[in-house]
Amino acid sequence: MTLVLGVGNLFRRDDGVGIHVIRRLEGAGLPSSVRLLDGGTAGLDLVTYLEGVDRLIIVDALVGDGSPGDIRIIREEETQGDHFLSGHLGRVGDILDMTAALWKRPETTIIGVLAADCSGYGECLTPGVVPAVEKAVRIIEEMVRPEAADGQAVC
Repeated sequence: MTLVLGVGNLFRRDDGVGIHVIRRLEGAGLPSSVRLLDGGTAGLDLVTYLEGVDRLIIVDALVGDGSPGDIRIIREEETQGDHFLSGHLGRVGDILDMTAALWKRPETTIIGVLAADCSGYGECLTPGVVPAVEKAVRIIEEMVRPEAADGQAVC
């Protein structure tokens, strides 16, 4: 099973981008093997939702070099370091290590959206981050939809 986990705080502007992506994916008709989870600011408590998960896709706001709305894809091999996402999620490796100790470590990809403002209050994303929601949705849809050998979608 694949779990798409959006994390963040909807009341802290761009910090809520992961939740906005999850809400947009809710009507996307994803395969039944895909679950969506609004992880909010639950942090290490999210481990309880990872039982039976083979593949984990985390969507969160990032702070770093680049322009607001730029998307960074952090692959499995990069998730084993000291990557911190939002302050409420902590070190990704801690969550994955706890999951591995209890069940098994899921194959993990992080879809990070560069934020302009994660400290101000408000429910709206900043203008530069708004288009990134649709971009992230398209990336995730491509990751989770089954493909035929010839590259055509199976539906």
